[in-house]
Amino acid sequence: MKGKKIQKQKPTGKKISPIVSKTAKLENRKKYLALAVILLISFLVYLPVLTNGLLAWDDNAYIRDNQLVLSFNLKDIFSQYVMGNYHPLTVLALAIEYKFFGLNATGYHTVNLLLHLLNTALVFFAMKQLSEKYQLALVAALLFGVHPIHVESVAWAAELKDLLYTSFFLTSWIFYMKYLKGFQKKYIFIALLLFLLSLLSKAMAVSLPLVLILTDYFKGRKINAKSILDKLPFFLLAIILGAVAVMAQKTSIAVEDIANFTLLQRIIFACYGFISYLYKIIIPLNLSAFYSYPIKGGDSIPAQYYVYLLLFLAVASFAFYSLRFSKKIFFGIGFFAVTVFLVLQLLPVGTAIMADRYSYIPSIGIFFLFGEGFTLLWNMKMKVVPIFLLSAFTIFFSIKTFEKSKIWYSDLTLWNDAINQDPTISVAYNNRGNFLMDEKKYDQALLDFNKAIELKENYYQAYGNRGLIYMNQNKFKQALDDYNKAISLNQNFTDVYINRGSLFRDNSRHEEALRDYNKAIELKPQLPIAYFNRGTLFMNEKRKEEALSDFNKAIELNPGYYQAYHNRGNIFTDEKKYDEAIKNYSKAIELKADYSISYYSRGLAAYNSGKKEAACIDMKQAENLGYRPASDFIKQICR
Repeated sequence: MKGKKIQKQKPTGKKISPIVSKTAKLENRKKYLALAVILLISFLVYLPVLTNGLLAWDDNAYIRDNQLVLSFNLKDIFSQYVMGNYHPLTVLALAIEYKFFGLNATGYHTVNLLLHLLNTALVFFAMKQLSEKYQLALVAALLFGVHPIHVESVAWAAELKDLLYTSFFLTSWIFYMKYLKGFQKKYIFIALLLFLLSLLSKAMAVSLPLVLILTDYFKGRKINAKSILDKLPFFLLAIILGAVAVMAQKTSIAVEDIANFTLLQRIIFACYGFISYLYKIIIPLNLSAFYSYPIKGGDSIPAQYYVYLLLFLAVASFAFYSLRFSKKIFFGIGFFAVTVFLVLQLLPVGTAIMADRYSYIPSIGIFFLFGEGFTLLWNMKMKVVPIFLLSAFTIFFSIKTFEKSKIWYSDLTLWNDAINQDPTISVAYNNRGNFLMDEKKYDQALLDFNKAIELKENYYQAYGNRGLIYMNQNKFKQALDDYNKAISLNQNFTDVYINRGSLFRDNSRHEEALRDYNKAIELKPQLPIAYFNRGTLFMNEKRKEEALSDFNKAIELNPGYYQAYHNRGNIFTDEKKYDEAIKNYSKAIELKADYSISYYSRGLAAYNSGKKEAACIDMKQAENLGYRPASDFIKQICR
């Protein structure tokens, strides 16, 4: 018996659309709505940062006094170090911000906050790619967004580098995971480019290749020659830019502060940092802007610090033991470990044993584990427990972040808090003293510098700052003694050469002043203030051509140097080149609208060039700004 012939169904000509469940669409919308709510919460808890100012601590060096930012010279930006770091993309970003915001702090803080929100969203997408679990991704993003240990990275304008490198780091990681899904070469090339951008934002990005290997393992990809070959370009970039970062660090003052710790002591401190970061991510208490080493180089470590070695070994053992039943714990702790390793001070730099900002990316590994724990409890039909725990953590973290954001309002609030946390931090007293000195509260500042020197006898910066107080109080001998002491402790302390030069200049010891200014320029040929001060010395000695050359150089290095324009105007006034003088005074006023002495000087130049009406307008403006000599001119001339 013949079978029935099967007829082929004729095409109808209509395209058959895949049936997409309305419920699935609704679920997706809810999940992305949840992400939007997370971003909103993160924005609200960080609102106080928008009213914070720029700090003397690093913000000056990175923004206010950074000639690379002020001049916007791309060649210089990509060929020079800043503060012992090579991160040209960050410097370029700051230069762009300066073009838009000048020294308006709100602009810088707004950009930082927006970048943090972007990073929070990227954590969500990275966790979703990694685990394919929306709940886990949402939990990790929420905790990342509101955690108080991240306040330092967000609330400090100078830490744009932290936020910027994280954005490129996470995006590179996301594209690498997209590559793992279908091994399309375009994704790994995009990931490599983004990795380069991350490295050019901050050298800490060098840990990404190890994260990629961890990701291969977690995703079940075999670790073999092919998988390693995929990452070879990443390792090459990491090695090259890492070597540049090491060379940059050698130019930094921070390297001069390296304590003479033994290898065992460094290992103990690394274990202390590892456990402390872990602890502060889980329970963020006693967060501070500065964490000092517990000892000086050559001293013995307190016995209790050896406990951290045991705790580290316990955590590492647990991570490896967990592989018997899951890769998740090993991945989370492994991610944390490889991204925090470089800042564990095995090669100590500076006087801080750890810093909150160093946990910005490493914390993601721990938040991944939080997300896994939440998902596990949820799937066990214990929904009340994970919701309660997540709510409690979120509320606690949010309150702490909101309050901690206010601490970064000014140098005074920041260092008051650091001293409250630990009254033995010499850096905190020195930095608070700087703020008080700027506020002309010299007696209070002097107490802080004395305390800083008491806590750290070789603290050359504190000697230099105390010398500046004595100089402002016209105490020549005490100022000179402190300057000499600072230079004996650090032969390359440029600021003190400049200040000692000014001390000599003000006391008519011009040869010694010139020697110090020349030394400062020899040490830092790109420092505008050194040329300005030497130019002022030349101007006082009537060496006009040399003075003009130095003021020109200062302006070339810092186009916003209004005092240099003013002094250049003074030279043209002396030479009776009044039109040139007026142009320079006008530029000084353009850069600093309340610069009363420039209104007065421009008024004199205008009067001497026969422009009485213009002169009187300037004199009245100078008088309104409190410049008293203008009043006498007005009484005599402007009737």
